[in-house]
Amino acid sequence: MEENKTGKDLKDILLEIFEGEKVPQQVFYPKEPTEADELIQQWHLKYNFTAENDSPDKWKVFYKEVKDHFQNQRIREAYLGLNLILKHHPEFLKKYKRYGLYEEIAIYYEEQGKIKKAEWAMKKPLHLSLPTEEPYLNLSAFYMIHGMEEKAHKIGKFALKRYPANVFVICNHAVILSTMERYDQALALLTKAEKNGVTDPLLYKTKGEILSDLEQDKEAVQVFKKGLKKTLSEDKTIRIELLSNLAECYIHTEEYKKAVKTYEKIYIEDPKDLYHLTRLVGTNFYDLKDYDQALKYGELLIKSEPGVSSYHYLLGLIRMERNDLELAQWHLYKAKQLMPAHPLIEEELRELKTRKKAQRRLTDKLSRRELLKNDQ
Repeated sequence: MEENKTGKDLKDILLEIFEGEKVPQQVFYPKEPTEADELIQQWHLKYNFTAENDSPDKWKVFYKEVKDHFQNQRIREAYLGLNLILKHHPEFLKKYKRYGLYEEIAIYYEEQGKIKKAEWAMKKPLHLSLPTEEPYLNLSAFYMIHGMEEKAHKIGKFALKRYPANVFVICNHAVILSTMERYDQALALLTKAEKNGVTDPLLYKTKGEILSDLEQDKEAVQVFKKGLKKTLSEDKTIRIELLSNLAECYIHTEEYKKAVKTYEKIYIEDPKDLYHLTRLVGTNFYDLKDYDQALKYGELLIKSEPGVSSYHYLLGLIRMERNDLELAQWHLYKAKQLMPAHPLIEEELRELKTRKKAQRRLTDKLSRRELLKNDQ
């Protein structure tokens, strides 16, 4: 602690109240690297973790100290301190999800490239016998990210035994199996879960995505539609994800009008979703050649984000196909201004120049023809 006048006055008061020999010269708070055994021993002396008459405040104070170590990037100290709480008072970590600090420690080690230490931290909450699937999902996701599919599969199976009807655990394990190219097992797991009464939209989303990955898009369409029927009014996020997957399947099967109608449903759900609005513009423009509809939705893109180069580029192409050459030129120059290194803008500007010359020649030709007609 920093020395200041207030602190000194407080210390003097305490010394008057208590006998000097009973006041420690200093309270142990490690700020310098200390051997792990010594660190733990000093903490035991300070907090008396094994005392029979336990004080609840003691654990709050120690947890605050542990968090302080973490916030000051003394990660090893935070990890060792958290392990002491896990050993002597695991119930304390369960409350208010205090065990989440293990995940933060794991993320720190992961960012430092210390994958083994990150794994150790990710595994610790499993010792708490928590009434939630979250630690199992986090650990399996960690394994998948780092290419440890077999470990992910093992922890996924363990979670499945513990939570056989949990849709997140079921879908997580199906994804693991499909990543390992065990598609039949993944689909069988999801089908069995549905037969056993699990009808959450997430199950149909996962199953449909696996089918689509296998290029079984027509089957996937039916699964996504079934999932949409199961969504409730408040399930906006999962409904948009299902609609997005459905639209992609229609793109794969070249049913572009159905894809457009599906993207329009997403627009109604969330007009600020510019990714799917861009897909709507692109499908109308590139696949259906419906330049009026492409322009209608394209202008909504520009209105939402006028400073995005790719949106101006797309509007430039649409205007060019509609023969609105002056407006096309404006959008293409704007796109170039926003992103000078765009690889295709110069090519389109050359095409635009060619079209403008052709348009002028045609206009001149029609004008001469009209003059000749008038002379006659």
